[in-house]
Amino acid sequence: MIDYLSINNFPNNIEMEKDILGAMLVRNGEIIPQLLNIINSDDFYRPEHRVIFDHIVKLYFNGIAPNILSLTEDIRNSDDAKRLDLAYVLNITAWTFTNGYALHHARVIKEKSDLRRLIHLAIKMFEDAQKGVTSVSDIISQVSQSFAELSTDANSASKISSFKNYFTKDFKSEIDISKNYSNRKTGFDNLDQHQIFSTGLYLLGATPAAGKTTFAWQLAEQLARNGETCIYCSYEMSRLELFSKSVARELFKRNSSASLTAADIRRGGWTNQLDNIINENQSLDLDLRTIELHNESIDDLLKILLPLCQSQEKSPIVFIDYLQIIPSSKDNIKNGIDDTVRKLKVFQRETNTTFVVISSFNRSNYVNPVSFESFKESGNIEYTADVVWGLQLNILNQIKGGTTISDTRKKIDDAKKQQPRQVHLKCLKNRQGSNYDCFFNYFSAHDYFEPCKENFTAKNDDDDEDE
Repeated sequence: MIDYLSINNFPNNIEMEKDILGAMLVRNGEIIPQLLNIINSDDFYRPEHRVIFDHIVKLYFNGIAPNILSLTEDIRNSDDAKRLDLAYVLNITAWTFTNGYALHHARVIKEKSDLRRLIHLAIKMFEDAQKGVTSVSDIISQVSQSFAELSTDANSASKISSFKNYFTKDFKSEIDISKNYSNRKTGFDNLDQHQIFSTGLYLLGATPAAGKTTFAWQLAEQLARNGETCIYCSYEMSRLELFSKSVARELFKRNSSASLTAADIRRGGWTNQLDNIINENQSLDLDLRTIELHNESIDDLLKILLPLCQSQEKSPIVFIDYLQIIPSSKDNIKNGIDDTVRKLKVFQRETNTTFVVISSFNRSNYVNPVSFESFKESGNIEYTADVVWGLQLNILNQIKGGTTISDTRKKIDDAKKQQPRQVHLKCLKNRQGSNYDCFFNYFSAHDYFEPCKENFTAKNDDDDEDE
């Protein structure tokens, strides 16, 4: 029988294999749990790489920080020392690697491994047929079973888990992955007190004038300033509109009497202080990216996002602005939104990406306090989402029952004219804890949200009657 691994032109990528092993030896092996969800030692082409991989994993699960010293010592004290050139192992430190691309490289190595197995099955089928000893039906049956096993392994290896095997093999490694996302800080102190911002699908719905895009963009920038990779996918606003919000906000934070708005800046308004802010931003190394979208479907968007999410050492936070205007081929809006949400959730689980999806409210709920009823135009996303936020003007909480629609609308219009407007972020669903309420002063003219306590000094119905 042909030894298919001995043929030089079988699919492989030796440099990527070296890259993965090098990445496993830095930062106490923090990338290892994620790699183990993709590959195992059998997926490596070079035999010595399989041995090195197994020793690194052994060190990690024994609580020993994997590095070149602990690795070589572990190999010396094993039977593998007789068949593995330690000089080759020591050269790992000389290999060029980028930890951020290790997961992408692991997926490439897994694909190469599957291709080699596929070729091996084809060769075996050829040899059995050539010998003429096994019947055609038996060959077809054996090959069909082998192809089915390969397909299952390639596409759904982690979908089926027994109780014992999961705790034996995967539980600890998946906990280690989850820990990487447990210390995120949003930059909003009041929100961080309540919400563990771990991976998942977050839904942000809002009433008009509550500032949903401004809030989401400020949240993305603050997360990026705290070391996260953030990608803002905008179907509505240009990158100029978004980034001008950033400089207008920073200008206001430094000088509350500043009159320049984001719109003024886009029209060429300028000050020396604004010039300083722009120069400072040019030297900042924030990983905040924008993607301007127009007619891209959810499938198109996920194709754009996949390499960006796979190439990161830690999966990014992706903002989508906004849900209702993503094009769909479905026969109605609701089915289109449900299809979009389902694909987002599958992508989120497979890549550990965090999605923050902005949604509009249905018009009938513009004058009512936020509730699940407000999300009627969001399909079934409130069931799929891990966290559901509603952003509304706080005046909606202070209007008493029995107020006429016209009076309610007048109070809302008056609240929109206030600077700042008080805005209420209400958590309606939280799979990671209990529901909560956060309040913000929204300086709409300067695109700035500032955490605050709830303000009860707004005029109520009794005040109006006195006047």
